Amino acid sequence: MLNLAVFLTIALGATSLFFYSAGEMRSTVRWANDACSAVQVLCRHPDWPALAAALLICAAVIIKLAMGSR
Repeated sequence: MLNLAVFLTIALGATSLFFYSAGEMRSTVRWANDACSAVQVLCRHPDWPALAAALLICAAVIIKLAMGSR
């Protein structure tokens, strides 16, 4: 389970970075404009996937610690 949580955390972090970059380059690069047109909310709030990633990894670590060495 921890491996899945780490993978999803990395994926959410990459998504956040992608949409932050797209939001910054929206007026100059066509792919960024296309990405922001498709998913406007993530270009306006790229911090949401990053927050989800932080909460996910915290929950995964807490669950792993609570389960002990099982």
